[in-house]
Amino acid sequence: MVCAIEQSGAAFWQIHDRFLIDGSRAASRAQLIRYAGEIGLDADRFERCYDDPATRQKHNQNLRDARTIGITYGPRIRVNGAGAGTSFAAIAQAVEAATP
Repeated sequence: MVCAIEQSGAAFWQIHDRFLIDGSRAASRAQLIRYAGEIGLDADRFERCYDDPATRQKHNQNLRDARTIGITYGPRIRVNGAGAGTSFAAIAQAVEAATP
């Protein structure tokens, strides 16, 4: 995400949506670079950023900062205080169930 944001603030949400809506799992460096190109980022620039040790340091600092304030897991959606899952379908179902 750091490398996407570096090119465009909106790219954070585009990559976020790619994972949430498409149910994608970026298990490899190559997949992330491909996703960056698919959402219109400069894939070569994204790759250079991804491979830069400073990016890893920034990412690790973000994780430490999150843990300091009590965040110990990835993004989660809650509906009326209950976990709504991580897939778009599960979140939509939770919202529908909670809607009068």
